[in-house]
Amino acid sequence: MMGQTLMPVLAGGLMLALMLLPAGPAHSAQGQNLDNLLQEVRQFQREDSRIDRSREQEFGLKLAEQQQQLDRSKNRLEQAQQRQEELKQAFDGNEAMLLKLTEKLRQRSGQLGEVFGVVKQNARELQGQLQDSMVSAQLPQRTALLSFADSKRIPTLDELETLWFVLQQEATESGRVAKFDSEIIAADGSRKTAEVVRIGTFTAVSAEGQYLNYLPASETLAELPRQPGAGDQQQAAAFVAGNSQALMFDPTRGSLLGLLDQVPTLEQRLHQGGYVGYIILGLGAIGLLVALLRLLLLGITGLQVSAQLRKPEKLSARNPLGRVLQSAEAGNNRQLPLEELELQMDEAILREVPKLERGQSLIKLLAAVAPLLGLLGTVTGMIGTFQSITLFGTSDPKLMAGGISQALITTVFGLIVAIPLLFSHSLLSSRSKALIMILQRKSLGVLAQHRSQQRAGNLEVGHVHKDDAPTAAVSDTSATDLPLNTVEPERNVVA
Repeated sequence: MMGQTLMPVLAGGLMLALMLLPAGPAHSAQGQNLDNLLQEVRQFQREDSRIDRSREQEFGLKLAEQQQQLDRSKNRLEQAQQRQEELKQAFDGNEAMLLKLTEKLRQRSGQLGEVFGVVKQNARELQGQLQDSMVSAQLPQRTALLSFADSKRIPTLDELETLWFVLQQEATESGRVAKFDSEIIAADGSRKTAEVVRIGTFTAVSAEGQYLNYLPASETLAELPRQPGAGDQQQAAAFVAGNSQALMFDPTRGSLLGLLDQVPTLEQRLHQGGYVGYIILGLGAIGLLVALLRLLLLGITGLQVSAQLRKPEKLSARNPLGRVLQSAEAGNNRQLPLEELELQMDEAILREVPKLERGQSLIKLLAAVAPLLGLLGTVTGMIGTFQSITLFGTSDPKLMAGGISQALITTVFGLIVAIPLLFSHSLLSSRSKALIMILQRKSLGVLAQHRSQQRAGNLEVGHVHKDDAPTAAVSDTSATDLPLNTVEPERNVVA
């Protein structure tokens, strides 16, 4: 087609070229060029014709192939429609047959139909019990024996006997203590085979004393994430080994032992108190440390005072009583009057009292502050709880549990810290007061002894100079005034 279109155009072009050619010597050369051009045009025409025929042939082949595919699709459609009609007729025939067989089954079973219904219902209930029974860890795949419970056919005699056998087996095993080897899933996810003791359908323990939980999905035993106390585990290990006849077991078939994982540990309790709880515990630790240190020092001081009481002739400056008695001895050596000696001993006792009562004020302060900090934690916890209620409402109690836990835990922490500190303060106060009473009692004894010695000295002087009373009075006055004048500067320093 393209060649047919180009022919008139090329012919017109050639005619126009011939008309425009000039006459002259180059006429023959131009004519040869026109012949060459004509040949090229004819060659192009032949090539276009060949391409057109090739394309027409290709289109014809594709059209034939598409027609064949269309015919095959129509044949398949007819076959599918015919198959659909056949299946529909077969389905309708099966429905009619099923109705006839159902009616025939009802007529033949008669009153036994209700009995078979009860049997299947009991079989389904028993399947649920077997799935959750710990006996299935020892005797797996028992639920497959009761598969007739979900079918519409009448149970056979063997299946009825199987139901009776499985019921009897479950009842028997629920009252037995059995030992067997089973695969156990450890707390870290690893699997191992170990000896297991099963106590009926309630509890199972391993040879290491680990309590086990039954997993119905895999019919295996797994160690509880959180075990009971060490004493219970040792008792369980001894029971498995045959060395003990006592064992703690869970009558709720693992429900109570499973709740152990939900009980917070001591570390979790400490974290529930928040920053206020940490402050309370820190102050409590400081107070108890101070109390223990002071109690130790007072105990050592008490032993030293007791040793001084047993050896009054050897005065030591390493204990309060020895220092007080040394002060009294120094006053006697300087022959101080009774009043000045009393003042000097009171001063020595007052120097010892702060040493004996050191730290008690701090302990008393911490004992008073701890409950107040607990109250502060309660208030902050309740503030957090009300903020959660404001943002999320009261639909989820877990959102409020954090604030309530902090409110309660901080109060508990405050009381736990305050009560021992109060007892410690009372104990330290009684110990220090007892030591102070010893110092005061011994100082009064020294003063009484000094007074009796002065009276004895006055009586001796009176007997010697009874005939010269004025002279004795002068001598007594002079003897009394001499120490007073001697210690007057020291008394002024003390004052």
